[in-house]
Amino acid sequence: MFRFGTLTRRKWSLRLRVKFIARKRWFVAASRDCFVHVYDYEKELETVMSFKVHDGVFAWCSLDVHPTQPYVLSGCDRQIKLWDWDQDWNCIQTFEEHSDDIRELKFNPEDTNIFASASYDCTVKVWSLDSLKSKYSLSGHLETVYCLDFFTRDSQQYLISGSFDGTAKIWDLQHKECDHTLEHDCEVYSVFAHPSLPVLMTGGEDGVVRVWSSTDFRLKTKLGVSMVGAKILGFACLTGSERVAVAHFHGVSVMEIHDEGQGGTEASNEKSISAIYS
Repeated sequence: MFRFGTLTRRKWSLRLRVKFIARKRWFVAASRDCFVHVYDYEKELETVMSFKVHDGVFAWCSLDVHPTQPYVLSGCDRQIKLWDWDQDWNCIQTFEEHSDDIRELKFNPEDTNIFASASYDCTVKVWSLDSLKSKYSLSGHLETVYCLDFFTRDSQQYLISGSFDGTAKIWDLQHKECDHTLEHDCEVYSVFAHPSLPVLMTGGEDGVVRVWSSTDFRLKTKLGVSMVGAKILGFACLTGSERVAVAHFHGVSVMEIHDEGQGGTEASNEKSISAIYS
C-alpha cells in the first residue's frame, strides 16, 4: 500500500546538497559558490567550518559521506575530491575523468571502497578510493545522467541511473552492462533504492513519483506529488522505515509503503493511496 501527504513548504536556497554525518552530529551542505559548510546540530545549530572545494565562482556541487571512514566526497564542475575531517578537512585525493559537470556521487553500501559518479557527459563512472583512474564507465544514456543509486537483487549488485533522456537504466555491475531500461515521459531527476523493501523509486520533471519493483522492474504505481513542471528533487528514508520523504519544488511530502509482494496491478496499487498529513 502507498500513502503520501505534504509536510512542509520550503523556500529555494543556495544550499543545494545536504548530507548528515550522524556519528558526529553534523551535517554538511554544498552551495553554488563552491563552498562546503559543516554544521553541528547536537544542541544548537553551530557552524563548524566552511571551505572551498573548487576554484570556480559558481557551480553545482554534489556530496556524499562515507558510512564508516572520516571522508566526504565532493563533486564540483568536473572534479571529484575526497576530504578527511580527521585531517582538518584536507583534500587527500582528486579524481578527474569526466568531460562535463558532475551531477551526483554515491558510495557503494556493500563495498564502501567503491563509489559512482553521474555526469552531464552522459556516463556513469565507477571508482575505487585506491586509484585515481576509474574502474569502468557505464555508457548508454543519450543525455545528462542526473542521479544514481546502488541496490542489491538476488545477492548481486546493481545500479540505477536517471537521465534527461527520459529513462532510468538498471546496470548489472558484475557484467558492467545495462540490464533493463525504465521508460518515462519526461526527464528523470531523482532515483532511489529503498534500503529494506524490494522497491525502486524515480522522480520526474512532471512532478510524479513512479514506484517500481526491484525484482522484476515492473511499474507498481505512479503518484502525482507535485504540480506539472515542479520536478521531484530527491528521496530520503531511514533504514527499517516504510516512510520515504520526497523533496520537490514546492515542499516535502511523505510516502508510506507496505510491502505487499509481487501481487496487484498498477490500478489496484493506486487505490491503496491515502493521505498521512495534509
